[in-house]
Amino acid sequence: MINRSARDPAYQQLADLLRAEITSGRIPAGELLPFEGRLAQEHGLGRQTVRKALDVLRREGLVVTERGYGTRVVQQQEREKVPVPRGALIRIRMPSEAERAELGIEAGSVVPVAEVWLGGRLRGTYVGDRTDLTTS
Repeated sequence: MINRSARDPAYQQLADLLRAEITSGRIPAGELLPFEGRLAQEHGLGRQTVRKALDVLRREGLVVTERGYGTRVVQQQEREKVPVPRGALIRIRMPSEAERAELGIEAGSVVPVAEVWLGGRLRGTYVGDRTDLTTS
C-alpha cells in the first residue's frame, strides 16, 4: 500500500512493493506485470508515477519492457564469482549491440558490463548482473 505521508516518494514505494513481489516469487520470472493503467488504478497513482517505478525496476535489471507487449519479470541469472588480481583496473560501461548479442543480454534491459584490465591488457568482459568480481 502506498503511504502518501511517507518520506519516500510514491514511485519508490511502488517499485519497492513490486520488487518484493518479484524477489519473493509471487510474480515469477517470465510473467507480465499488470499494465500501467491497472497499476495506477490499483494503487491510486498517476501513470507517470507508475512509469517511474517501472523504470527503477528496469535499471535494476528485474524487468524488461517490450513495446506493444508489456513489462515482464526477467529470469535472474546464476552469478559467477570471478577472481580479480590486485592492481587490476575495472571499467564499468554499457555494452554495444554486438556485445549484447554475444553475451546474451536481453534487448531493452539496462545491464552494464565490467572490463577487467591488467598490465594494459583486457583480461575479460563480464555481464554486471551475472558476475561477482572478487579480490579474495
